[in-house]
Amino acid sequence: MKLSKCDAGAEEPLCDGDKGAAHAAAEESRPGLLTLVPPLLICHATGLTLYFLPVLGQHVATQHFPVSESEAVVLTVTAVYVAGLALPHNTPRVLTGCGSERGWMTLKLLSLLYLAMQLGCIALINFSLGFLLAVTMVPVAAIVQPKGPKYLYAVLLVLVTPAVTLLLSIVLYQELIEYPVSALECWQLFLQAVSEGLLDHYLYGSIVFPFIALFVYPCWLLLWNVLFWK
Repeated sequence: MKLSKCDAGAEEPLCDGDKGAAHAAAEESRPGLLTLVPPLLICHATGLTLYFLPVLGQHVATQHFPVSESEAVVLTVTAVYVAGLALPHNTPRVLTGCGSERGWMTLKLLSLLYLAMQLGCIALINFSLGFLLAVTMVPVAAIVQPKGPKYLYAVLLVLVTPAVTLLLSIVLYQELIEYPVSALECWQLFLQAVSEGLLDHYLYGSIVFPFIALFVYPCWLLLWNVLFWK
């Protein structure tokens, strides 16, 4: 609906001599679907790195750092996850028409459709996971945009990222069982939860880790990309 209004607002009465030039300029400023391929590829490449690199590089990590293989895997997952925040929001620089309203609106529309598809699929397999992701991600995904209180949107996006959601869930669980923990103990519980998620996947075929790494995280990065649209 906003894309349609954006097109309607861009149409102004012009004389016959200016209509052709204005139409050509409008077409050049409109990003097509192919121009959205770079952010999609970059975000999903980051997800693939998050899924494959920790296990493939665990032997290299143990040779250069005084950690065990299990610790190396978990720390590499955390490092790749955090490093991904600095990469995708630079992708609009390679897009044509990135300065227009249609650019970030089209990318956000694609992100919302992608998120809806993921939630619909995971709800059939793991309803509790789908419900948790919907409650946390959908409200923020609906309001995020590169205009307005950008820092507030950035904080909200960081709070609903799957890793921070897991960390806050651990804190809430410890409070509910009336066994509060310190920040260091909470961090250790978080690393333990990540390692158990990896172990469940590689030993028992759990889909939670690959679903988060290959689908939810790239979708979240697309929303992060929308927020930092140039």
